[in-house]
Amino acid sequence: MEKEQYFRTPIIRFAPDPDATLRSFIEALGRTGGQPRRLSTAIDLWNTMLARNRVVFCSIAGAPVPLGFGPAIASLVEQRRLDVLDITGAQLTHDMLETIGSLHYQGAVNSDDAALAKADVNRFWDTFGDEADYRRVEPMIFEFARTLPDRPMTTREYTYRLGGYFKNIGSQSGIITACYDHGTPVYCPAIGDSVLGMDLGFFRAEEGKRVVFDVVQDVLEMTAIVLLAEEVGLRTSTVIFGGGAPRNHIQQSQIGVYMFKQFGKGHAEAVRFSIEPAETGGLSGSTISEGISWKKFDPNVEAAEVFLDSNLSIAIASSLLDVREAATGFQFRHEDDGTLSATYKGKSYNLSEKYGF
Repeated sequence: MEKEQYFRTPIIRFAPDPDATLRSFIEALGRTGGQPRRLSTAIDLWNTMLARNRVVFCSIAGAPVPLGFGPAIASLVEQRRLDVLDITGAQLTHDMLETIGSLHYQGAVNSDDAALAKADVNRFWDTFGDEADYRRVEPMIFEFARTLPDRPMTTREYTYRLGGYFKNIGSQSGIITACYDHGTPVYCPAIGDSVLGMDLGFFRAEEGKRVVFDVVQDVLEMTAIVLLAEEVGLRTSTVIFGGGAPRNHIQQSQIGVYMFKQFGKGHAEAVRFSIEPAETGGLSGSTISEGISWKKFDPNVEAAEVFLDSNLSIAIASSLLDVREAATGFQFRHEDDGTLSATYKGKSYNLSEKYGF
């Protein structure tokens, strides 16, 4: 075997340029090695997914909203860089607070946490939040909860309705309002693990009304999106920021096709930004290749995995990705009865009716 085959693409030494744009900076990194090149490759692959008109499932964990990156996430929705969003209840909570004008503040890692607790100041590593903001939003959540239908809901229906409510009463836009405006499905697999979930518990304790989530319907619905995509000739892809429940939620949307006695192709591409190690054996740090063994990904999946803080990754990706026209992919409609419909090339499909769940 001739060694020349290994020497086809030389490393281009990075030349610092104080006048570089972000785009030219990332492009220069793409001609180097290591994680810098992987970052450039990930951006390129995400743009390729958009060019191929993939149905993009995006998962977000961690604390990007209080750290200041809520608008960056909202832009991913507004400019159609993703089609389905899976996110934690905590981030929905912080986004909800920011739509009514609440702020987060630069803090310090070495703060006296006991003193912060006494002052009702919450800490997110080097960022502070005001405990009073949660008290301020509770009457709003109560008012909103009184309007909800007396039947179980998917977390997708709940967040859609929540987005509409805060669009009407909020002072600025956010993730939930952007998703409401664009019809983007938002799933929250651990909604109870957040102030948003606890406020519904508070509401039940105070007023006796039960807001019940049908998380199994979430699972069926997400898999139905996969089935419909493949049926109409599309493929699905994933973009993963961090790990946790949101990551597996979007990955298992492919293997869930067995519930409908069908076989999926696996996600065609995957971009992952994470600093979780693979050696623990947990899902958060697992490689895309490992996911192939679970049939979550196509055996020939194109993957770009970057060992990089997900907050920084969100900021960079949202600044560099291409914009996709809304008409090219699924247009989702959230029906009054709680079901979800998808329109593609002028034809509408109610997922629950089509797949019988």
